[in-house]
Amino acid sequence: MQLEKCVALHPYAMILREKDMDRQDYSELARHIQVMCRKASIKMFVHSDISAAEYAGCANVHFSMEHFKQMCDEQADVLKRLDCVSVSCHSMEEAVNAVRAGADQIVLGTIFETQCKPGKTGAGLGFLKEVCTVVHGINPNVKVFAIGGIKPDNIERVIDAGADGGCMMSWFMEHI
Repeated sequence: MQLEKCVALHPYAMILREKDMDRQDYSELARHIQVMCRKASIKMFVHSDISAAEYAGCANVHFSMEHFKQMCDEQADVLKRLDCVSVSCHSMEEAVNAVRAGADQIVLGTIFETQCKPGKTGAGLGFLKEVCTVVHGINPNVKVFAIGGIKPDNIERVIDAGADGGCMMSWFMEHI
């Protein structure tokens, strides 16, 4: 299984995203992956589904910005019970709003052109550096992870721009 190979590389964390899976099947998969991640001391994030996270015994959830805003408005108490709240951001405004609303980490992109969004120009390292500076100025404990075209050959530049790391999907799927 590809996920087992990813876990064996001991990344900081994994976000389990599966858009087309039935909710119960996703919950079962989350539980299985959470066990693998715990054994390897890797933080796992369930994508958007609080009930799947609870079922899997996972207190880390990653949200789209829209879903995060909705959760802040309707279920702020649920967010406060999570260990780590992660939010996808695509602009300075979104990043600032997420941090001010209590996000523990943001996933910022798209930094470089990626196979997932062919033809879309990445926002670049200057954008990443600017957002990292502002976000860390608001809350130095918030982690910023770059996404979009991140690979082993550009991760150092991402970290030099101020990010805490980078998210890789396409590269893992092609190279491991």
